[in-house]
Amino acid sequence: MPPTTSLLLAQRGRHSPPALVDDAMREIFLRVPADDPKTLVRAAAVCTTWSRILSDVIFTREYRAFHGAPPMLGFLHNTHHERSWGRGRIKQHEEYLVSNFVSAASFRPPACHERRHWRVLDSRHGLVLFHTPKRDEDFVVCDLVTYDRWRIDAAPDCAEIIWNRQDDDDEEDEEEVEGVTWNAAVLCAKDGCDHLYCHGGPFLVALVGSDEEQELTFASVYSSKTDEWSDMISIEGPNAIEMTGQIGVVGNKVYFQCAYTQSIVEYNMGEEELSLIGPIFEDDREDMPTIDLMGMEEGMLLFATVLEPRLYLWSMEAGSNGAAPLARRRVIELEPLLPSGALLDVFVVGFAEGVGLIFLSTKAGLYTIELNSGRSKEVHRASSFKRVMPYTSFYTRGTKYAHL
Repeated sequence: MPPTTSLLLAQRGRHSPPALVDDAMREIFLRVPADDPKTLVRAAAVCTTWSRILSDVIFTREYRAFHGAPPMLGFLHNTHHERSWGRGRIKQHEEYLVSNFVSAASFRPPACHERRHWRVLDSRHGLVLFHTPKRDEDFVVCDLVTYDRWRIDAAPDCAEIIWNRQDDDDEEDEEEVEGVTWNAAVLCAKDGCDHLYCHGGPFLVALVGSDEEQELTFASVYSSKTDEWSDMISIEGPNAIEMTGQIGVVGNKVYFQCAYTQSIVEYNMGEEELSLIGPIFEDDREDMPTIDLMGMEEGMLLFATVLEPRLYLWSMEAGSNGAAPLARRRVIELEPLLPSGALLDVFVVGFAEGVGLIFLSTKAGLYTIELNSGRSKEVHRASSFKRVMPYTSFYTRGTKYAHL
């Protein structure tokens, strides 16, 4: 926080701080780090003048433009839990899934709490997509800053896809669909949006699945504008979708990683086309692990893997007729960046688009690597992360909801 702001915040009380030129205060507030929204919340509580400045639409627009890409406020991940109760013949056992939020900013947004039986699928453009098989609706899209929620019922043909046995975490009599895998993405659908402020919708939910028995790969997209799913489209051939894989979005195309092959499925929502790209990577080295799709950076798909103790990054430009071969982007030596205990069993589990942060799960905890600076940071002590979904968003006009 700028020293001037800290001094004036200390003068809270019945009286407003000394009168300052509004333009000067705007310049000070503009320079408050985007990942420190608590400072703006406290400043807004000092006096009506500051509150008026910070709630002004023009100021919030200038603040976003000044800082560029939205900051990472935290990340989400899923954990499995179990519990038992009772004794003898009446003893019961339950296994269930919980979605969790870990804050990386100066406060926890009000909507960021554990959700039992909610599986987080994707996070993008300030929105989070949850699969909620134990509720009346099938999906919930949530804005963690404003706490807006949208409940979505799956279309009948979609419902046949998503009722997979992996979702039946505590009831054995739910319908099971063998050989079906799927994943889904959420993305802003505002015309001409720069994705600096996507609150309020509209949005799209893209779902891609594979049915081994029917030997089909299929897709559908939900639009919040019409509150309807599109007609299902499909291509021949089962391509098992990685249900815990990262998802890439480039324009109106969504990319899902296949589970057992070095291939990806491209879903062109605008043209309503589905295609298979791959194998994206072929190498004669037997020790080369799977190359994972991480997301999008600078308009290109980003792929990564770890071959200890190095982080390998590739990029690929998607085209209208498939994709160009992977181009090696860079190799990062991990030994100077991570403690010795974190150099074993290293896996890439997430990527924060726009801020260039790679998440690495290690035996010593969860770490981030800044691709531009090479700086590393421990963000969690747990070592069991399989997938991390960063949440990025500005927290300006929603500051009245902040937990101080």
